[in-house]
Amino acid sequence: MNSRIGSRMAIASLASVAVLAPGAAPAIVVTATQDTGTLIGALLGGGATGIVVTSVTLNGHRQTVSAGLPGVPDFDMTSSGTFTNASGTYGIGAGVVLATGSVTGWTVPGGDDLMPGYGDGSNSTDANGWPFGSTAFPPPMPDPENPGEPGVPATPAQEALLDPITSRPDLDPPETYDHFDVTELVIGFDMQPGYDQVSFNVVFGSEEYPEFVDSPYIDGFGLFLNGANIASVGGQPVNIRHPDMAAIDGTELDGVLAPGGSPLLTFAGAVTPTGNLLRFIVADTSDGIYDTVVYFSSLEGVPQVPAPPAAWLAATALASCLPGLRRRRVTRRP
Repeated sequence: MNSRIGSRMAIASLASVAVLAPGAAPAIVVTATQDTGTLIGALLGGGATGIVVTSVTLNGHRQTVSAGLPGVPDFDMTSSGTFTNASGTYGIGAGVVLATGSVTGWTVPGGDDLMPGYGDGSNSTDANGWPFGSTAFPPPMPDPENPGEPGVPATPAQEALLDPITSRPDLDPPETYDHFDVTELVIGFDMQPGYDQVSFNVVFGSEEYPEFVDSPYIDGFGLFLNGANIASVGGQPVNIRHPDMAAIDGTELDGVLAPGGSPLLTFAGAVTPTGNLLRFIVADTSDGIYDTVVYFSSLEGVPQVPAPPAAWLAATALASCLPGLRRRRVTRRP
């Protein structure tokens, strides 16, 4: 067995059965939901955003899991939800959270956790995660001779979107990998008059960091606006191999993408008056064990910069010519 895979199995097995002490009261409070109306309402923030939503589609996961322990109730693992953020952890406002595992934690009677969620608090384990499709708790770990249950496979369309984000072009030959436990939110929208761009805030983090940065487990995230991925930081895609990943306190996540030390990312892009499509997609790469999580908020339109009036433009052009005309008149002799 590959030593890196063996290490991964051992860490994940220990994390799955550990009972963890409860952390501090969270300021990021996550509520699991698959209701698209609730999700889009949280993302838009209920304000006048310049955006007219025409459709919302969630491709996510929900699974009821049993611990098989007396007195411990079954738990719904859900890969999407909304969140509030009273203390401003990571600098992001309230919005939507998508994950490759469960966005909320599994708390047993008495207050202890079988599995942490992604509200804020202390980082209690470096191996939090859930591969959807696993039939028992803890889930079976991958084995090269018996793959077990690595997570729900991505569709061919999802693979095509994710391959450029999570590939290893630095290898010889370059490598691409399979993806699992993909969660995506797809929003169709038109723009109100006077708006020609959209913007939104994002925080990206993962449990894969830092142990598996140079491995096939390159979890990643894409933001496709009308077919083009605009999630680029420093000219590089958003995944756990990004050089600006860092260990930043705030939640259970082991690493957060934080260029210049700031985990709050803002993305924007040009749109057309009608028929726009925005796709948020996050995925596990090569297996579904460790979670990767994205918080995003404040989807809104950006007002157009008014074009100068035509008369003003003509006057400006004429004024720029006058000095030359005067010079020619002065130097010309009868």
